[in-house]
Amino acid sequence: MSSADLSTDDLAHRCLEETEKFNRRQESDDQFCFELWRRAFVDVKSDAFTHLFQIYTRSVTNWVYSHSRFEQTGEDADFFAQAALRKFYFALRGEKFKKFAGLPQILSYLKRCVHTEIMQYLRDQRPIEHKPLDVASGVVVTPDLDTSTNLQEIWACVEQLLPDERDRFLARLVFAQDLKPRQIIMAYSGIWQHEREVTLTIYRIRRLLRNDSRLRRLFGLDEKSDQ
Repeated sequence: MSSADLSTDDLAHRCLEETEKFNRRQESDDQFCFELWRRAFVDVKSDAFTHLFQIYTRSVTNWVYSHSRFEQTGEDADFFAQAALRKFYFALRGEKFKKFAGLPQILSYLKRCVHTEIMQYLRDQRPIEHKPLDVASGVVVTPDLDTSTNLQEIWACVEQLLPDERDRFLARLVFAQDLKPRQIIMAYSGIWQHEREVTLTIYRIRRLLRNDSRLRRLFGLDEKSDQ
């Protein structure tokens, strides 16, 4: 019976068996795992993605531990493993996934996602080189996407600065709906797993938006006034 004829549960069982063989350096057949990935990303079957999450979390976590910069983050390995898996999913679900010809390509890209998440985290922890967008009273200025008269122009700028769809969605939740990290986790736990993850992402987004000269002009703030 080919992998395409198996139920998702049976497919996941065969994928796990073949993965364990591979980890023991035994001869393995990757067709079952590849078909499971295809169902999760092309057919968008949630049960297939759940199985993948269970099967590959261990491998992804090991990649995190083996990364040369991981210890500098001070975070748990699980934090980056979950982030890498979600990044992979949001970046490649649907037609984009079809560019992968086999399992080795999938795992290679997933490993790069681990690297990206760790390096992005370390960049986000660097001290801010420029002063934040503050007014004289000390109140931080952030885009009000509901009341701004330049709404379309502001949001077009924000979309250019935030190419990741999750970042754009989070910006709307924070700036337009004024939701707090705890509220976001309660409503969208399928996208973000931890309140700390939401908080760090908001911090990165705010810093990026505050230091963009185009947004500063849209809010009528002269960069010289911050110096």
